Amino acid sequence: MPDLNKKPTTVFALGGIEEIGKNMYIVEYDDELFIIDCGNKFSDENELPGVTSVICPFDYLVENQNKIKGLIITHAHEDHIGGVPFLLKTVKIPVIYGSLLVQNILKRKMKEHPDAKIEKFVELKDDLKIESKHFKIDFFRVCHSIPLCFGVCLQTPNGNVVTCGDFRFDFSNKMEQTDIHKICEVAKRGVDLLLCETTNAEAQGFSTSEKYVLDEIRRQISKAPGRVFITTFASNLRRIQNIIEIAINLNKRICIIGKTMDDNIRTSINTGLLKTFKTDFVEPCDIKNTPDQELVIILTGSQGEPTAALSMMTAGKYPHVILKPSDTILFSSNPIPGNFASVEELVNKLYKCGVKVVQNSSTCKLHASGHATQTELELMIKLVAPKYIVPIHGEYKMLSAMEQNVEFLGIEPERYIQLSNGQKVHLINHELEVTDVFVDTKEVYVDGKKINEDNSKVLGARRILGTDGVFNATIVIDRRAKKIIGLPVLITRGCFYANASMGLIKKICYSIKENIEREMQQSHQPITNQTIRKIAENTITFFIWKNKNKRPLVKATVFDEKIG
Repeated sequence: MPDLNKKPTTVFALGGIEEIGKNMYIVEYDDELFIIDCGNKFSDENELPGVTSVICPFDYLVENQNKIKGLIITHAHEDHIGGVPFLLKTVKIPVIYGSLLVQNILKRKMKEHPDAKIEKFVELKDDLKIESKHFKIDFFRVCHSIPLCFGVCLQTPNGNVVTCGDFRFDFSNKMEQTDIHKICEVAKRGVDLLLCETTNAEAQGFSTSEKYVLDEIRRQISKAPGRVFITTFASNLRRIQNIIEIAINLNKRICIIGKTMDDNIRTSINTGLLKTFKTDFVEPCDIKNTPDQELVIILTGSQGEPTAALSMMTAGKYPHVILKPSDTILFSSNPIPGNFASVEELVNKLYKCGVKVVQNSSTCKLHASGHATQTELELMIKLVAPKYIVPIHGEYKMLSAMEQNVEFLGIEPERYIQLSNGQKVHLINHELEVTDVFVDTKEVYVDGKKINEDNSKVLGARRILGTDGVFNATIVIDRRAKKIIGLPVLITRGCFYANASMGLIKKICYSIKENIEREMQQSHQPITNQTIRKIAENTITFFIWKNKNKRPLVKATVFDEKIG
């Protein structure tokens, strides 16, 4: 049993659970707190008009500003780094730990956000060690689709917490390997809690090695009769670097089209990760002056985005390129969920233009994920040998698939802890306790370079109401007796049928009454209505999530008993 008199190590997610994007995790002990990643999530323009991206709320960090000791960034993808400028505008981060690539990308971002300030940056390397009053932190390298990615081990007074970041195992990758030796070294210390990504938990076996993808791209470029267009994710920086090197070795010149992709390549060159000469590249305006057989064009648009370069070309609206039958278009990507229809529409338009289109398939490997599949996840769990596992970085179906993987390994169900954003777990003397305390994780909407406070409140509430409904509690307090009069009155709309769940309703009522009365009787100061509301709302949120797997909009109203 946990020692209730000992201070716990607290772990929770502000974002990144039951979603792809806005990864942000907190590890806290007493008066110290470390943040791991601060990402964003790109919005659907149809669902959230006027919103360019979504980030986590920083209210908890504002309230605990004096505890913040640093921000650790595992790698430079936007879903792990995109929220940093907005975080720096909200709270003071004493030091940011990140790779050289992270540092250069943040420098670029700071030019767009001059009111955000980096106090201190420490380059994250394989041998970096961080030591504070309560924490010892070190790192291990992992293989992913962008250079310089790391897992993190935090040694705390209650036990060791590890997050593997985004990873995969690719043993033929000559650039970067997941450091199995360091992971085994970390495992020997005893790992109490593993935060493990789940993005590809549904995919069986091992993923295709990047080597085979690059071999196929080389073959396609070599046999193409004219220009080769390669579209992929702008974030897949390692593959883009390799494609550039392949093209140069084949005596081709390269044209980069797409702002984010161009920015990433320039950053990669400035960081020294990519060695090229200026003469290797062609500006878009000079495409017409370059022989077709000498040209490889790397561009955005792999997801069928209507404003991306490839979509504009199919409509004849891109100023420097007119597609022709001798062109070859390679899709070095797969459609992400929600984009299948737009990608299919784009492919059909390309065929109408008369070009040759080559997509990723079982017989033509043009893409491999940077995320661990089932066998790779199982390998990581076996290597780390954690006492408890909390799945992160995935939608609900991925978290559920991960549960089956864990079951296959013979790990007891009680050691696999599935949380929601904001839900705190306590590690006390190497034992994990799931609490009923939730930190506010309402989504914050970004409009360009600023947070749109009005949209965040209105659209956030509408989104919750539309999916999980609303739950209201009315509480009457007798302050002199330090008790609740009767039981709270609960009303639910659009969440679940109360009449069919009377057992749960009663459990919530009695738990609210018990939790509030305990706080009133133990407190030496008069308890405020705000504190009562917070206790009630946390209790309701915990029970509804645990029993119904929903996060409704929860509101509590408090009345004082009228005297005389």
